[in-house]
Amino acid sequence: MKALAKSLMCVAMAACSAVAFTGCDNDSESSATTAPQTTNSTGASTQRLTAAPATADEVPTNPAYNFTKLKQDTDSITAKFDNTLVASKFRGTVYYKLGNDFEYIGNNGYADKGSHTYNSLNTNYYIGSLTKQFTAAAVMILQEQDKLSTDDTLDKYYPDYKYGSDITIRNLLTMTTGLPDYLGKSDESVRANAPQYDISEKNSAKDNHSVILKWILSQEIDNDEENYSYSNSDYFILGDIIEKVSGKSYEEFLKENIFEPLEMTSTTFESTDQLATGYQDIFDDEWNIYPGVAYSSTGLISNLSDLLKWTDAITGSELLSAKSKEEMFTPYKSSFAYGLYVDDCGNYYCNAAFYRFNARIVFAQDQSKVFIAFSNYTQSNPKAVNKNLDEILKPYLK
Repeated sequence: MKALAKSLMCVAMAACSAVAFTGCDNDSESSATTAPQTTNSTGASTQRLTAAPATADEVPTNPAYNFTKLKQDTDSITAKFDNTLVASKFRGTVYYKLGNDFEYIGNNGYADKGSHTYNSLNTNYYIGSLTKQFTAAAVMILQEQDKLSTDDTLDKYYPDYKYGSDITIRNLLTMTTGLPDYLGKSDESVRANAPQYDISEKNSAKDNHSVILKWILSQEIDNDEENYSYSNSDYFILGDIIEKVSGKSYEEFLKENIFEPLEMTSTTFESTDQLATGYQDIFDDEWNIYPGVAYSSTGLISNLSDLLKWTDAITGSELLSAKSKEEMFTPYKSSFAYGLYVDDCGNYYCNAAFYRFNARIVFAQDQSKVFIAFSNYTQSNPKAVNKNLDEILKPYLK
């Protein structure tokens, strides 16, 4: 039996010794399972999965680790990380990297119980709201192509929209529109009234998309002070604007401008053979995966390898200009930038809970730290696992 495969790498590096993210958690934004809990060690990693980070003096706000001691205790840290995943009954994939020296990969639980397939590096998961950072990057690409501006007001794209002159693309990106969330749990949301709005798994993506967009643009807003309010509606509209400006479908634009150039071959909006089966849904959220519903707010499917390519690219010079990255990564209100939050140490993060899947990503702009976790079990909590692993590493802080 194989339910936990992991890899840990700790190598001495004299020049870079101050990278971490313990103590930098200011997140603005579950329990028992039935999968087996046996473990199978795969030994030390022999290949680095991400690019080497920048030097430590470029991240002065991050706490420093004693990598010499960290290396000496590799085996015990490995065992503690493994035990944490099992004890917390976490089912999914976990990746944790510090600097150029420390890399851990853990997989636990079933990807599909029926076929006795376990979660692995090749398992794909719905990544929910992690989709938003890709949508934001697509907007920045179009701005670099002079096809739109984040200062554009929505009346440029929706001439008859009541609040078109009051809302800019930047308001959508920073969630300061005041629009209600179409995926929200209020009695008035589309989610709560899907049958009434004729949103169905039998409909085409275009039909469901049209119903949702019409609902969003018909809602009243009251946000004169442009306060932050989390709303998937903002990023749904951004997807539609990307289509209007590019002349392509949102999905095709991301494929041509992000996924293919970065060789993110497992990132898609369509179900694949590698997609994990979701388990333990405690809400009736099946409609989230109806065609056209999740779209540019929560619709992506991906895996660990592809998200590591993404963090390499979005923090480097491969995808966006320095000017675009500065705009995208600068927090506005409630520590929210474009599609991502920014913590007290300047690290970018996002949490996601979508259908029966959960995800979390944390990364530094210089790649000195990366944490990624996915789960296909409703009650597995990536954020809690992140905090538990941070606790294990606290004794190694300088």
